[in-house]
Amino acid sequence: MDKERIEEIEKELQALQESVVQIREDLKGKREGFRFSDFIQEVMGATLLAFPFAANADIWELSKKISFLHVVLILILITAGLFFAIKYSNLGNFKVQQVAGFLPLRLITILSISLFVSALSLLVLGVYPSIVDNLGWFFKATVLITLFSVMGSFGLDAAK
Repeated sequence: MDKERIEEIEKELQALQESVVQIREDLKGKREGFRFSDFIQEVMGATLLAFPFAANADIWELSKKISFLHVVLILILITAGLFFAIKYSNLGNFKVQQVAGFLPLRLITILSISLFVSALSLLVLGVYPSIVDNLGWFFKATVLITLFSVMGSFGLDAAK
């Protein structure tokens, strides 16, 4: 190859590198905020995992035997795990919207939806009040099911 051809290829390569940098910058600015379709995805993801776990007798027995301290620790771990996953995962498909300056909006929506769907699954399946027969036990079972429904909710939302 002659020297002119090599210089021409180097110029084309430089132009391609500049184009790639420009495309990356453009994509960073186009991350989408929270939309209704995100809400639906979170509900579907939570539902996919909440109902099978709500129908599981092992969850009922475990929730009957754990203390409220364990329930609080599980809620703290769920919230912290979600916070770090949303804040530092660098998912390219959504931007992090903050509530009160520090709390990610998706953390609030995913946790709220997962808790609601988990409680609803126990009610719809008739587990509460026929098997899980008091509010304390119902709350503990709801938190245990939420541990799994959060994974479905976040996973489906992040996978879009």
